[in-house]
Amino acid sequence: MKSFQWMALCFVSFVLALWLGSCSSPPTQVVNLNFGAAGMVRNAMPELEKLYQQEHPHVVINCIFAGSGVIQTAIERGEPFDGVFFADIPPLNELQAKGLILPESRKELVSTDIVLIAPTDSSLQLANFQELADDRLKTVAVGNKNLAIGRYTHILLTRLGIDRAVASKAVVVKVDVREVLRAVELGEAEVGITFLSEAKASAKVKVLAIAPRDFYHPIRTGVAVIKTSAHPQEMQAYLDFLSTDRALAIFEKFGLRPLRS
Repeated sequence: MKSFQWMALCFVSFVLALWLGSCSSPPTQVVNLNFGAAGMVRNAMPELEKLYQQEHPHVVINCIFAGSGVIQTAIERGEPFDGVFFADIPPLNELQAKGLILPESRKELVSTDIVLIAPTDSSLQLANFQELADDRLKTVAVGNKNLAIGRYTHILLTRLGIDRAVASKAVVVKVDVREVLRAVELGEAEVGITFLSEAKASAKVKVLAIAPRDFYHPIRTGVAVIKTSAHPQEMQAYLDFLSTDRALAIFEKFGLRPLRS
């Protein structure tokens, strides 16, 4: 009798376990978000993603870093992006004009400075950007106009009246602002013009000068959800997180100032 009771108890326990299993919530599906981001925020993103995933472990952010023009062209071709983080506003305006982003999702987040960098062990001394026109300087790494840093640089040099002088000694990069940093690190250029957030990414370079802000358009980064995103709500939630005080504090660590409305 006792043996039968034990077997019955085991059977009930087994059935109860099956019932509880059938009533439990199904595992949360992992959501992968493809996020096209400007190189100027590259160094801050891993820390931001780690913080976000502590509260949203089912969301995976796949950051694709490239110049604004490169990302814009990919989106216009129909590449599967869920959101973008541009280093300037015109590409965002162009995507909106073409109906490729959700206008209500747009935010402007952070800014930074434009700086002149040289290898850490360089003996070169430049007090300001005007000295880029000096004949003693032979090579300057700059971005082309397909990159946000290239557009800001062009305006800066034009307003300083040294754009032609620098063009004659320019080492032009085309895909990502990080190429400016690499050109200086590798000795392909004596100096480079880049964002402060990029200069902070390398112990192999130093800042020689900071460009006067009134000589170029204010740097304003912009984010938005892509209209064809398969996960617009999850992408919007991540963009909302990027504008929180916790996220902005991380941006500041990497030389990116919050844009306050």
